[in-house]
Amino acid sequence: MKREFNVGLYQFVFSVSQALDLINPVMSDRHKRVAYIAMRVAEAVGMTGRNKEDIVVAAALHDIGGLSIRKTDGERSYEMNTRSARFGYQLLQKFRPFRIPARIVRFHHVPWAHGDNREVEGIEVPLGSHVVHLAKRVHDLIDKHSPILSQVSRIRSEIQSMRGDALMPDHVDAFTDLALREAFWLDIHSPELMRIMADRIPFSTVELDLDGLLDFAELLAQIIDFRSRFTATHSSGVAASAATLAQLFGLPEVDCKRLSIAGYLHDIGKLAIPIDLLEKNGRLTEEEWHLVRGHPYYTYRILAPIKGLEDIALWSGAHHERLCGTGYPFRIHQADLPLEARILALADIFTALTENRPYRTGMREAEVIEILGMMVDNHELDSRIFKVLREHYGEVDRSRAAAQAEALAEYSGFMEGLAVLDLSAARAAHLAWKHRLRAFLDGGNALTLEQAVSHHECELGRWYYGEGLHHYGHIPEMRALEEPHAALHQLIRAVLNHHERGRLVEAEACLARVEPLSEQIVSLLGRIEHKAAKLISESIGADL
Repeated sequence: MKREFNVGLYQFVFSVSQALDLINPVMSDRHKRVAYIAMRVAEAVGMTGRNKEDIVVAAALHDIGGLSIRKTDGERSYEMNTRSARFGYQLLQKFRPFRIPARIVRFHHVPWAHGDNREVEGIEVPLGSHVVHLAKRVHDLIDKHSPILSQVSRIRSEIQSMRGDALMPDHVDAFTDLALREAFWLDIHSPELMRIMADRIPFSTVELDLDGLLDFAELLAQIIDFRSRFTATHSSGVAASAATLAQLFGLPEVDCKRLSIAGYLHDIGKLAIPIDLLEKNGRLTEEEWHLVRGHPYYTYRILAPIKGLEDIALWSGAHHERLCGTGYPFRIHQADLPLEARILALADIFTALTENRPYRTGMREAEVIEILGMMVDNHELDSRIFKVLREHYGEVDRSRAAAQAEALAEYSGFMEGLAVLDLSAARAAHLAWKHRLRAFLDGGNALTLEQAVSHHECELGRWYYGEGLHHYGHIPEMRALEEPHAALHQLIRAVLNHHERGRLVEAEACLARVEPLSEQIVSLLGRIEHKAAKLISESIGADL
C-alpha cells in the first residue's frame, strides 16, 4: 500500500497551476510563464536543487489565494496582493511538500526597498520571494499582442529602473544578462513550455500512498470550497458519502479510498466559475447555467494528466452524468458509466440535499428519498446504489455530517488564522515605524518630514482604512484604534520638527510620549485579534 502511488511533484504543481488559470481565460498560462521566468532567474543567480525547485513551485502557485478574495472599496493593489498572499500561504502550508513554497508565496509581493524588507512582520523574507516578485514584474510587462523579441529592450530597461527599489539588485543583474538570449523569450511563449521546464529541472518524486493522496485531494478541495463560506464543507460531505456508499456496496477498501479522493476533487473545475455566481441565491440565467455546466469538464481536464489519477479523473468528471445519457458534459450513457462514477453522482446529490446552507436547512430523510427515488425512476441514478442508501440511510448521513463538521471546524480555524495574520501584520507595521523613529534619533538612519505621512497613509493606516475597517469595523476596539494612532503620528511629526531644528531634548521628550500610545495601539490590536477570531468562529457556525 505504501507505494501504491508515485506521483511527480511537477504533475501536482501544474495540475493546480492549470486550475488557477481557469479562473480568468485572459491570464491563460500566466502561472506557468511566471514559473519559467523564476526558474531561469534562480538558475542565473546560482540556485540549484531543492532551492530552485521550491521557487518554481511557489511561482506556479503564487496567486492561489487570489481565487478566494474580493477587492474591497478603495483597496490598493498592494493591500489586495497582501491578502491574497496570506490566503495562499494558509492553503499551501497544510500540504507537506508545499510548506517551503508556502513561505515564498506569503511574501512574493514584497518590494526589496533597498534592503529594508529583508524582514517583514518580524520574519525573514525568503530570497525565493524576491525571485518570484521579479518574475511577476517581467511577465506583466509583456504585451501579448506584439512580437516578443521586439519588446526585449523595453522590458530590460523597465526592470532595470526598479533595481534596488522594488527589486533585489543581484536578481535584476542576473535577469539583465539572461534577457539578452532570444531563446529565453521564445521559450516563454512556446506551446512546449511545460516540457521545456521539465527538461531543465528534475522535480522530486513524491511517493504517496492513498492516505497521502487524500491529503493532496483535501488541499485541492479547499482551494475551491474555501472560495465561499456557502461551499466550505461540500466536498468533504461528498467524499465521506461516496466512501461510505462504496463500502456498503461491497467495494474493496482501496476503491473506497479512491472514491473519497474523487469526492474531494469532483468540483475542482468550479475554479472557472466566479465567486459571485457560486454564492448566487436565486435562479441562474441561461448564460450563467451554461457556465456552471462546464465545471465537470474542467475537473476532468485538470486531473486527467496526473499519472495515477486517470480513473479518479473520469469518475470526478462524470459526477453530473446520468444513466439515460441526459447528463453533462460528456453525455455518457449507462453502458459506459463506471460504477464508481454512479456512486459519486448519487453522493453529490445526496450531500447537496442534506447539508445546511445559509439560505435553507438540509432536507429530512423522507424528502431526500423521494427526490432521489424520482431520479431513479427517470433512469438518472443507479437503483442498486439507491437501494443501499435507503437501507443504510442513517449510517451514510452520519458519515456525511461528521465529515462536514470536521471540515467546518477546519474552515473556521483557517479563517481565524487569516485574522491572526492580518492583525499580526498590522502590529508589525506599527512596531517597525516606532523602531525606525528610535533608530533615527540614535543616528542610525535618515528620516524626513515627507516620510512622516499622515495616519491615513502609513502602512498601518492603509490597512486600517482599507481591509481593516472592512473586515473588523464591527469590533468596538477597531474604532477606538483611530484616536491613538492619529495622536501617534502627530507626535512623530513633532519629533522630526524638533530634530530638524536641533532641539534634541524636546525630540526625546516627544518620543517618550510615543511609548504609551504605542502600548495602547498594540493592546487594542491584540484585543481585536482575539475578538475577530471568536466572532469568525461564531458567524461560521451560525451560517452553516
